[in-house]
Amino acid sequence: MNTPERLCEQLNKWLNLLPSFKEPSRVPFNNGLYFFYEEGETSKHAPEGRIVRIGNHSLSQDSLKRRLRLHYSGGKNASVFRRLLGGAIMRRADRNNPCLKPRPGQGHWEKHGLHVCESCKPMENQVRELLRNSFWFRCIEIEEQGLRNTLEKKLIATISLCPICKPSENWLGKSAYPANVQSSGLWNSDYVFDQEKILDESEIRRLAEIIKQTARHF
Repeated sequence: MNTPERLCEQLNKWLNLLPSFKEPSRVPFNNGLYFFYEEGETSKHAPEGRIVRIGNHSLSQDSLKRRLRLHYSGGKNASVFRRLLGGAIMRRADRNNPCLKPRPGQGHWEKHGLHVCESCKPMENQVRELLRNSFWFRCIEIEEQGLRNTLEKKLIATISLCPICKPSENWLGKSAYPANVQSSGLWNSDYVFDQEKILDESEIRRLAEIIKQTARHF
């Protein structure tokens, strides 16, 4: 039976056949999904690093590297990942930080579209340095936009439901908002814990072929 635990274990084995990167320009293709890893976050399935975020460039073609660059050096309004990281850093340091008020997810740092103030402006640099020093990523090549969008949702749901790949006691994400980030161990807020989106047998076979084809770039 293809349980989330079994699927997660298989996926980690396949992804470990691919190289990891810290620089978006090193990715040798323009369309695909990316998987972030974080220093100190491991599991039985992934002793060298468990997956902590799965992402996509869902709205446009040929923009995988651009999407990754926005995580590393864009502003918080261009990246949910950056907003989640910055909010967690702030909340861990001071749960009453005014940049997180009036309530979780609604402060000007965590809410999309609101501008940073002079007090939280330095957080942009802090998030960039955290990503460059403590995170790395792998990518798989998927040209077809519809397939990317489907697999992104299903991979997030499947990995989040794995009972083995859970966050460490001191994981920064335990100070993040929303709460499903804290409990899932993923810097993703959409599609986590969705039982109806677990990968099926045909999708697993397709992923195996995708990873095999991606490996030919290296």
